[in-house]
Amino acid sequence: MTRQILIPLFLVLSAVACTSPEPASTSGPELVDADVHTRSILVDTHNDILQRMVNEDVDIRARLSDGHSDLHRFAEGGVDAQFFSVWPDPIYGSDHSARRVLQQVDALYRLLDAAPDRIELATTTADVRRIVAEGKLAALMGIEGGHAIEDDLGVLRMFHRLGVRYMTLTHFNTNNWADSSTDVARFDGLSPFGEDVVREMNRIGMIVDISHVSDQTFWDVMRLTTKPVIASHSSCRALSDHARNMSDEMIEAVGENGGVIGINFYPEYLDQEYMEKREAERGGSVVEAFSVPEERDPARLDELARERHLAFAGSESDIPPPTIEAVADHIDHVVGLVGADHVGLGSDFDGIDVAPTGLEDVTQYPDLTQILIERGYSDEDIEKILGENFLRVLRDVTGS
Repeated sequence: MTRQILIPLFLVLSAVACTSPEPASTSGPELVDADVHTRSILVDTHNDILQRMVNEDVDIRARLSDGHSDLHRFAEGGVDAQFFSVWPDPIYGSDHSARRVLQQVDALYRLLDAAPDRIELATTTADVRRIVAEGKLAALMGIEGGHAIEDDLGVLRMFHRLGVRYMTLTHFNTNNWADSSTDVARFDGLSPFGEDVVREMNRIGMIVDISHVSDQTFWDVMRLTTKPVIASHSSCRALSDHARNMSDEMIEAVGENGGVIGINFYPEYLDQEYMEKREAERGGSVVEAFSVPEERDPARLDELARERHLAFAGSESDIPPPTIEAVADHIDHVVGLVGADHVGLGSDFDGIDVAPTGLEDVTQYPDLTQILIERGYSDEDIEKILGENFLRVLRDVTGS
């Protein structure tokens, strides 16, 4: 199918999909055009399994009975390159976050040492392609939350030397130099130091990630950056009006910049009705689970982080989540605005308490590929969405 034919057909199929309450039949990986899924390099730009490795001491070399991912399941789902999110809970603030980052980097490095035949660190697109060709998982790192650098460009540079290749400028919290989308604004975007952070990330070859940032921070980044940016794990505000999602204008700006939006699988970011029901059920937004208490004991930060992690991961609800089709709807929306060159996958697996029905863990990625086939996407565009778009940005920012 040529690209000229694909777009009109896609618009027709997308409209049908959005009006039908019944999801497409996706009974398992055997339904997939195995060639396109196997041939593609699948890159997930955001997975929080390092939190489990640090807080719960899980060994992802074994097949786990819970959660969303481990080395066995990555292979089963065809995940070729995984960005492991390095996230210091906002309670660590700007004075203890770097240590928390190093704990998680250490956890990944220990995994690399323990399973060198199954997983290897990648820092460039060339690394990813070589490691995947050798039959191993390419492991990359992305810091989530700019408070991690403790307001020091030297710390930023050292994280880059350790292999970190993107940084999400904020988390749910506004830090000392950038406003978050879910906290009180302090700078109307970026502070002067925040502008220096963006410039330095461009210079050293670290991707600027604009997930979690306020709208004004986003526009400040787009004014400053000389390199493509990513939204590592965000979805579309037009489909679910959450501040964590991106407006159509922001999506269009990322397209013009040459960047990529990694669609987040969190049901509250996928479906407006589900979000409203969950907020009513819990009596507030999910953001409140990560609010920073006024008093925090520095000696208990690791213990508190573990308690918060377990409390969120263990939350339960009887509200049915949206299906895997909702993820495809958000992909469709981005493609309809800026084409298939600027969308990818940023699951947020093992950082979300609920996953979409039909996409409960990483083994079900082939089912998502099947839906894209059914919606009329060409093999070339599926390859782009699954990973080639992000590999292009990684190459453009790192130079290789």
